[in-house]
Amino acid sequence: MSDTTANIEAAPAVENVQTEVPTEAVEAPIAEAAPAAEEATKTEDVSKEEEKKVEATKSIDRADFKNNRKYDPSTQPVTDDPVKIRNQVEFYFSDSNLPTDKFMWETTGGVENKPVSLKTICSFKRMQMFQPYSAVVAALKESAFLDVSGEEGQETVKRKKAYTSSSDAQKARLAASVYVKGFGEETGSTQFDIEAFFTKFGQVNLVKLRRNEENKFKGSVFVEFKTEDEANAFVALNPAPKWQDQELVIKKKKDYLDEKTQLIKEGKMEPGTSKKKIFFEGSIKGAERGRGRGGRSGGDKGDWKSRRDNDQRNGFKGGRGRGRGGRGGRGGRGGRDNRDRNNDNNNNKRAREDDGDKGAEPAAKKVDTKTEAAEQQ
Repeated sequence: MSDTTANIEAAPAVENVQTEVPTEAVEAPIAEAAPAAEEATKTEDVSKEEEKKVEATKSIDRADFKNNRKYDPSTQPVTDDPVKIRNQVEFYFSDSNLPTDKFMWETTGGVENKPVSLKTICSFKRMQMFQPYSAVVAALKESAFLDVSGEEGQETVKRKKAYTSSSDAQKARLAASVYVKGFGEETGSTQFDIEAFFTKFGQVNLVKLRRNEENKFKGSVFVEFKTEDEANAFVALNPAPKWQDQELVIKKKKDYLDEKTQLIKEGKMEPGTSKKKIFFEGSIKGAERGRGRGGRSGGDKGDWKSRRDNDQRNGFKGGRGRGRGGRGGRGGRGGRDNRDRNNDNNNNKRAREDDGDKGAEPAAKKVDTKTEAAEQQ
């Protein structure tokens, strides 16, 4: 999910002006020079674009994709601002983050709403800018969304109202989301800078930096506003906002996904080939299927209908069931690295970005690959 926008200004057309001067000495050079100048401008623009692509490719660390992520919370000053503290911690437990955050979902039990050690929350890299610990405790005790309890130094935190799965809520979040492209190369503060940019246009729930399979920032983001009205108002802005004098491509997220899905259906775009595992409400999807069903065993991954028909004839024996990973199979949280909220499964507002390694095998359920492929474009 190349996705980089170049602000290329088209060469001005040469106007074909009729003149009364009866001499070719005036008109002939103009007629010949104009196409040449226009072609030279186009060639120069293409060359610059190719140079950008080459430079971007050179900057990719293919030995360790983690190094392609430039996010660095240490670029931000230490603060005890209670509003910033509440916003950050409330985000971790929010409907925008909790169902897609494997560590937080498993720690809280999702709908079980188990309390989480506040010291665990404060161990996240982005939380380390909030000091001292007592300031975090004091700020969260004023939260209308979270409950803090426990003895001094051993506090725990949980939602006042447990998370409830709702397809309507998911649709509402999609309707309140936009796609924006044109942010250029990533720096250590890019996540924070883009968050600050969007807060000028409304209340923001989440800012997700989109990355390719090599963990490199695509220059585009998905942004979830608090309401659909705020998202619509942002898309309708005229003139459209710019990023550091760079023009931006702006549209509703649903429109973007629908456009990409249609291109895939028409054969005008190849589906995304990402092997990222997508976590949502305790299930994992999006990676290759398990052994013996066209996954890593080397079968025809595209012939899922034939496999389904065979499963039905065989009563689903020998193909599915336990031993294929699922939610409780191979993997897990993967140690301390996955406790780092800045390097987990989302590129979120005030938090982390795509990791691509969810630490478990996918469920056997067939997924809508065209919709997922659209998100990866």
